Amino acid sequence: MRVLIVDDDAIVIRSCRRVLEAEGMDVHTASTVEKGEEMLADGDFDLMLTDIKMPGRDGFEMIARARRIRPGLPILMMSGYSTAGTIADGRRLGADHFIAKPFTPDELLQAVRHTIAQVDEPR
Repeated sequence: MRVLIVDDDAIVIRSCRRVLEAEGMDVHTASTVEKGEEMLADGDFDLMLTDIKMPGRDGFEMIARARRIRPGLPILMMSGYSTAGTIADGRRLGADHFIAKPFTPDELLQAVRHTIAQVDEPR
């Protein structure tokens, strides 16, 4: 499974990469929305994880761009700002699932599995 992580926090990227690669996933990363969009356009991914709060363009923009480039791509949004409004905005733009930071490795894996499973169900 090829996974794209879009987050400006290097620690989060390293942590997610370590957990997901230990499960046999092929992990690619981008620290900006622009780089994430470029990678989506050039590669075939099975899942995208994106942070919401990033400098410049944010994760909401990344979700919208991902939906235009790869409409069926499962999207897991993550944020330390887990308000009802944040979650609702992300879902409205096309995110399939949400995970609140900080999260444990088990919580990350459970959220990834849930996000993939949701795509198999009708929207």
